[in-house]
Amino acid sequence: MKFFKNKRAVHNLTLFALNFIYIFILGLFDGYADMRYVYNSVITLIFFASMLSIKDTAAHFFYIPIVIMTLTWVSEFLSFQYLSHITGIITLVFFLYIITYLVIRVATTKTVGPLEFLESINVYLLLGIAASILFSTVYADNLSAFSNTGNAMSSRAEFIYFSFITMTTLGYGDISPVDPTARSLAIFFSVAGQLYLTMIVALLIGKYLSQTTVEESRKLAREFQKDNKKE
Repeated sequence: MKFFKNKRAVHNLTLFALNFIYIFILGLFDGYADMRYVYNSVITLIFFASMLSIKDTAAHFFYIPIVIMTLTWVSEFLSFQYLSHITGIITLVFFLYIITYLVIRVATTKTVGPLEFLESINVYLLLGIAASILFSTVYADNLSAFSNTGNAMSSRAEFIYFSFITMTTLGYGDISPVDPTARSLAIFFSVAGQLYLTMIVALLIGKYLSQTTVEESRKLAREFQKDNKKE
């Protein structure tokens, strides 16, 4: 297929697969084993896949995910709280840069196809991952920032769960923000999630319909010209 011959498409498909594993698969094994290093391994791959999705021909940009990867593993092994905070902030900035870049690229594209829809999905998934990292950073600084039906927030799966529940404004109520900072962030990501979905869906569908209309008009024009030549 032509889609799989496109490097940009392959990189985005790889990023989607890693996002899917990080968000939907790893949480299934939470509680059966210590998943911290598995989460770190997958997020490391996400760093590189994210950079490849926007800078596949610029190898000198890879020092950014390498630095973040190193800080992530060092903070995990040595349990440095301040280093973990710094790593969380740097990771958040990195993901926001990737998200902004992809949103601008999707918004300015003249054609809409499977690749643009895939990039839009990746943006939403990365936004949820970025939210989970930020929520976990807030919790690490203040253990009473969230109320989890009387239990401590002990795994990344819980922060991933809370971030996407917040973004979709579903809100089961089992986990709720208590600290003012946590509440402000919850409001921000709930609004950002809904705005993104409504705006990007409207944008893509509008461009796709316009593109389809133009293609149909050109097809009719070509057929009309052929008929005139025959006559």
